[in-house]
Amino acid sequence: MKKFITRRLTLIIAPLFLLLVVIMAVVGGTSNNQCESGNSVGTVLSSADKKQTAQSIANSLKEIPNITPAGISAYLGNAEVESGLNSKAVQSGAVYDEAKAMNPGLSGYAIGFNQWDGSRRVDLINYAKSQGKSWEDPTLQLDFAIHHDGANSEILKQGLAMDDVAEATEYLRAKWERGGVGTTEKRTNFAKQWYLDLSNGNNDSPALSVSSDNVKDNNNQDNQNAQEAGCSTNVSQGMGSSGAPVTSIPEQYKDKISDTNFTATSPTNTYPANQCTWYAFNRMQELGTPVENYLGNGADWGANAKAKGYNTDSQPHVGWVISFTQGAGGADPTYGHVAVVEAMSDDGSHFLVSECNVVNGGSGTISFRELSVGAGMTFIEGRK
Repeated sequence: MKKFITRRLTLIIAPLFLLLVVIMAVVGGTSNNQCESGNSVGTVLSSADKKQTAQSIANSLKEIPNITPAGISAYLGNAEVESGLNSKAVQSGAVYDEAKAMNPGLSGYAIGFNQWDGSRRVDLINYAKSQGKSWEDPTLQLDFAIHHDGANSEILKQGLAMDDVAEATEYLRAKWERGGVGTTEKRTNFAKQWYLDLSNGNNDSPALSVSSDNVKDNNNQDNQNAQEAGCSTNVSQGMGSSGAPVTSIPEQYKDKISDTNFTATSPTNTYPANQCTWYAFNRMQELGTPVENYLGNGADWGANAKAKGYNTDSQPHVGWVISFTQGAGGADPTYGHVAVVEAMSDDGSHFLVSECNVVNGGSGTISFRELSVGAGMTFIEGRK
């Protein structure tokens, strides 16, 4: 009886196993001769490592003529989705195999920051060998992307020169990466967050040695140190409709704000100190139109406040809280954001917000941005 059962099980399991092998072979052999990964890598970088890597890339790209902060952020947003900003990444966490990597007809085995695949992967490896370096070298990968990826290098530079983060991110995804369909929002959210992080003026990481004429520039560090630190004070510039954060009230709004006690705190505040929610609660208390504790993360305030009976609107009102869903207006792609509307522009097309945890995250620094109404924004009136 046992032999009969074992034989029956073998007859059932064997075809299923064969079918599974066939499916895996088909999936593994799917053609994709571009820069796209399965978004899974063997070694995951810490947040601190990612930030240092991103700053090094940004410092290097700033050396190249016509490159914009929006374009740099778009590159980083795409690279974060592709590899987690890990230059050593191999698609799906696979172990690097030279024989596989050097097969230009093999797809689904992408490598590096931007997950070069197929013939572009082979070109990267060959370029690394010609320079006597490993393909894992981040400096070499950036040099390859800018100067040695054939016509793709020119496409990349076009995207890096764009002025709008969202537009540049999608351009690089569609035209340069040529993959990642369905991930545009995720890439854009990362890019917008990098724009905010890099606009804080932190230049602690050395620039990667990639110059505009493809010659290593020994003066990269000196040039980097000579750059003006801090944020742009022209709030009409920035990522799309979102202006760059500044730490003082813009000149055109100074006469519009009567209560400038932005550092007032409340002993009843239960939100985490120095976070955007903590600041918004304090500021609304100061303005005499308080909101309550336990409204959740920034992205949750709109829906939760409405459910609790607060007046909400899709248009800005002075003295109201604004809740941003994940990624909206440069908000954190995981937790969203909240700020307080301080004033309207003369023509009513823009509004100024005060906020916390945007500049020098975690320090409690209050900053300001000029915005225009966009998707993912809910305005909340405090209690009277």
